[in-house]
Amino acid sequence: MRRWLLAWLLMGPTLCLAAGTEYWLSPAGDDAGPGTKARPFATLERARDALRESRGASAAAPAVVHLLPGVYPRGKSFELTAKDGGAVTYRAEGEVILRAGKTIPAASLLPVSDPQVLARLDAAARGQLREIDLRVAGLRNVRQFPDHFSGGGGLCELYWNGRRLPLSRWPNGADATIEQVLERGDDKSRTGHGGVFVAREDRVARWNVGAGVWVEGYWRVPWAPSVLRVSAIDPAKRAITLAVPIGGGIGSKYAKKPALGDGKEPWWAVNLLEEIDQPGEWCVDFEAKKLYLWPPSAAAGATLSVADMESPMVVAQGASRIVFEGVAFEQGLGDGIDIRGGEDVLVAGCVFRSLGGNGVVVRGGVRNGVRSSDFHDLGEGGILLSGGDRARLTPCGNFAENNHLHHLGIRKKTYAAGIQVGAYGAGAAVGCRVTHNYIHDLPHAGVLYGGNDNLFEFNEICRVVLTSADMGAFYTANDWASYGNVIRHNFVHSSPRANAFYMDDGDSGDLIEGNVCHGFSYGPFIGGGHDNVVRHNLVIACERGLHLDARGLPRGYDKDRMLLSGLASVPYRQSPWAERYPSLPGILDRHPEKPFGNRVTANAVVACAEPFHFAKAKELADSYVEGNVAFGLAEAGLKDPAHGDFALRPDSGVFAKIPGFPAIPFAEIGLRRDAYRTTLPQRVFGPATKSAEAVFDSDVDIRRTDDGR
Repeated sequence: MRRWLLAWLLMGPTLCLAAGTEYWLSPAGDDAGPGTKARPFATLERARDALRESRGASAAAPAVVHLLPGVYPRGKSFELTAKDGGAVTYRAEGEVILRAGKTIPAASLLPVSDPQVLARLDAAARGQLREIDLRVAGLRNVRQFPDHFSGGGGLCELYWNGRRLPLSRWPNGADATIEQVLERGDDKSRTGHGGVFVAREDRVARWNVGAGVWVEGYWRVPWAPSVLRVSAIDPAKRAITLAVPIGGGIGSKYAKKPALGDGKEPWWAVNLLEEIDQPGEWCVDFEAKKLYLWPPSAAAGATLSVADMESPMVVAQGASRIVFEGVAFEQGLGDGIDIRGGEDVLVAGCVFRSLGGNGVVVRGGVRNGVRSSDFHDLGEGGILLSGGDRARLTPCGNFAENNHLHHLGIRKKTYAAGIQVGAYGAGAAVGCRVTHNYIHDLPHAGVLYGGNDNLFEFNEICRVVLTSADMGAFYTANDWASYGNVIRHNFVHSSPRANAFYMDDGDSGDLIEGNVCHGFSYGPFIGGGHDNVVRHNLVIACERGLHLDARGLPRGYDKDRMLLSGLASVPYRQSPWAERYPSLPGILDRHPEKPFGNRVTANAVVACAEPFHFAKAKELADSYVEGNVAFGLAEAGLKDPAHGDFALRPDSGVFAKIPGFPAIPFAEIGLRRDAYRTTLPQRVFGPATKSAEAVFDSDVDIRRTDDGR
């Protein structure tokens, strides 16, 4: 049975179902019909129910639901359960779109006539703005923003002819910066309000606090943006008072005088009527129950739709042996597909775009995965994987393979990666596989990971950490027990604000081997953890090449609550942990604040400003750092570095100076052609040339071009 199942999954579009059940769907179909190709059903629910009725006890027999081309409107989740599995394929027969957006008739766009509203407008917007009465439109997610939130604040999203429209923002493009912090307003503040800061621009005096003003920023650290309501503005002093305190207060944590910040903290205003100053921008007046929009083109013939459905477009709860093939998911406010448990659920050759949440979330089960699918223009992350039994170290086999993920994190700007495995909301993970994915143009991390025994291999990641800082192409942190993760034969590049392989704040037990990184702040970075192995990597043109520190000593990691509680949450002294990771049972007896057991060996560091950045030798006495060699660009013998080919030539000096250095299989890294991905996208090389904000406000070109690989 298992062999038959494997063959069924691998055959994909060529699957033959001569003895199986078939139903057909069309946007112009009729659920009262028989579901044949000549007289198809109209909805997924009718096809699902027909399968339940027709297959009965023979649910193990294959079945196909054919979706004929067109747009299928969705107003609720399509739900599948354990009784809906058994070799069922939902297959697109052409261009098939599941669309959750609600269409707003052009007649609902009315000219603005209220004198008080007109008086608040930017001069450029007068005569251009249109309004929608939210009470008439029947939208749900237009509630007033909370005083403090991250992400989209629950607000709906607008699409004009399928393109996401930007919520009004000031300033356009680059961020503003704080001139001076007057009051930090931390969470222990007793003033009754949040922080107070001075803006650099007089424009803030125009904003109507009574109608609601919210500002967003990286107030204290460059990885935690949040939105705060403004309670007062002193126009003479340009002083802005925030309504509520936040943890740590405002003002950069890294300033020499933290109480005052450093005058570089980035911030911006959102959802302001006064700041609609270019076509496409919009905002919601929560009190007046009006939506204001500057249409980007003539309304006649245009389509305005609103993403207002918060639930996932598809939920598979305990379902098994189901395939979604070739379908596009768009204009939902939540996630695309949510797979909860079950086994052998496959998402293949699909497209996830214009969603407010994540693309695909895999919550447990076994052998569930995503293959050869595209993800872009998403509010949060691309693929989230979890599963396995961490106490028993039982692998789940869930996977993300051959996917293209880019321009994500539009609403949630941090911790919404291309792929997340066992970390930051993804759930615990043991034995997941992430291979041959192409991830690029993200505001924060490329891959976030945690858990145990997960494999990350043959992925290409570039142009990440575009609008944040202190983050990596691969990033993990704060877990002494996350042993067994393997990051091997990946190519990461063109991300000067990021670290390549970032094992932060005590992370332990990773293998970083045979990777190529180019153009980062740091290459492989070990932040005070244990038993990490970094070997045979090619680190090129980074500000600093290899890094190993002893931060646990001054920070007192032996008393760190997060590290100690994480360790206590797993049976690290018992079987199978004790046998699989033999150094873990005695970790607390070995002064865990010290970086013991790390091995940084036989790495080639090429044309880096500072090749080696290590703690003092006495602090690294229990780690092994040897055989790493710095090279000039010519001596390294790279095949074609100007065009992004960093394979080593046979005459490379690396092979001569580092005995046993392997030939990294550079040509095998990245996307591959298969039954679902017949052409490859044009690859990018080099840092993003647009401003960070422009990257996410611009149209996304999803045309396919064959790059000959």
